[in-house]
Amino acid sequence: MRICSKLDLLAACLWAGAAVAAVAVSDSLLIRTALGAPMVFLVSGHTVLRAIGVRTGSALQHFVYAVGASLATGIAGGFALNAAGFLTPLGWALWFWVVTAAAALVAAGRRDTPDLPAWPAPARVRLWQGAAVTLALLVATGAYALAVRDEAAYREFKYTAFWLLPSASGESGRITVGIRSTETQPQLFDLEITLHGQPFAIFRSLTIAPGETWAREIPVPVLATPQKADARLYRPEDNRLYRSVSTLVPRI
Repeated sequence: MRICSKLDLLAACLWAGAAVAAVAVSDSLLIRTALGAPMVFLVSGHTVLRAIGVRTGSALQHFVYAVGASLATGIAGGFALNAAGFLTPLGWALWFWVVTAAAALVAAGRRDTPDLPAWPAPARVRLWQGAAVTLALLVATGAYALAVRDEAAYREFKYTAFWLLPSASGESGRITVGIRSTETQPQLFDLEITLHGQPFAIFRSLTIAPGETWAREIPVPVLATPQKADARLYRPEDNRLYRSVSTLVPRI
């Protein structure tokens, strides 16, 4: 016996709305995954099948078709969101919500929407079988969560940029020194600047956070001949030279 109700369309819209709300207001990976995964792999495709009137002979066939339609929806969404410059978690949630809601409205308005196939009688599951499935789900979920966490924390290149340049404004008698960190942890440095080999300026215990840029314009004497300025960056814990840069001070 086939199922004539269209309550599944309402449930799909509510689920899609909940997924959008979760992405918009929560940073919880568990909540986003729990609500987003069914949208990506099943719910959106289910409503699309209902909208275009695909008749399936069994619940298993409907499930397989729904997964395929969901993946096709996701591929189309990738192209659309990339073109719109909205390839973000919220963009994906809104895309699946729009597709699900539009397909549900079309399916609800059709008079010839095929009924859902009846669910087969539940098979008897033994305790050890249920435990094995549960364990597999826990392992897969844990592996996915670890992979996402490591990906978020991974930086392909960890380095500290260091520069010494004449003043960007072109003003004579000034040089600019700067540090920019793309490390994963705050870094502590000592900075020494020399002019013609003689100590000129020292900055001790500079703490540079990941993503932070530290820069200073330093006045220097202007002579009739070019002067060479050197800057050296040291790590205080072992006083080892970490970076060294130099520039010429413009003459009068």
